[in-house]
Amino acid sequence: MILLNKILTAFCLLTILGCKTSTRYFLFDKVDHYYINIDETTVWDILKKEKVTAKEKKRFDLLTGNTLQKLSDTIFLENIEKLDFKKTELPATKFRQIDEIFSEKKHHEAYSTTCEAVYRDILVFKKEDKIIGTAKICFGCIQSIITGTSANTDEFGQSGDYDKLFKLLH
Repeated sequence: MILLNKILTAFCLLTILGCKTSTRYFLFDKVDHYYINIDETTVWDILKKEKVTAKEKKRFDLLTGNTLQKLSDTIFLENIEKLDFKKTELPATKFRQIDEIFSEKKHHEAYSTTCEAVYRDILVFKKEDKIIGTAKICFGCIQSIITGTSANTDEFGQSGDYDKLFKLLH
């Protein structure tokens, strides 16, 4: 009987520990939100221009996905406000909701699109003032580029999380 109780206890513990429903992408204490209000036509018209300024090129690269592909690219953020992005520090009262959205979880359905993303929203996650992760978000195409996490981000934003995040940020 004692052996049976030990086996049942071990089984229950393994079951409880093995039922992890989500993994947080980041352990943060600060989140900066950068946003630029720019329409897609203005973004893509840069490709038609004969002469492109350095500022236009940097902004285009940031908006279309050619920068912030890995965590070491964050040096780019030092001058992001010069590219007309506005910075807002998210209040700690939104951290619980941000954690819920930025976590690895199972979804019943997964959506994908093939449109050209314009990443107008950028979140920078920090811990003790050190950048630990970034998320570039295109709400129009429901696409993202997330750096700094070992969690599986393939299904990020599914099950209504893009809508929840949009409402939190805007």
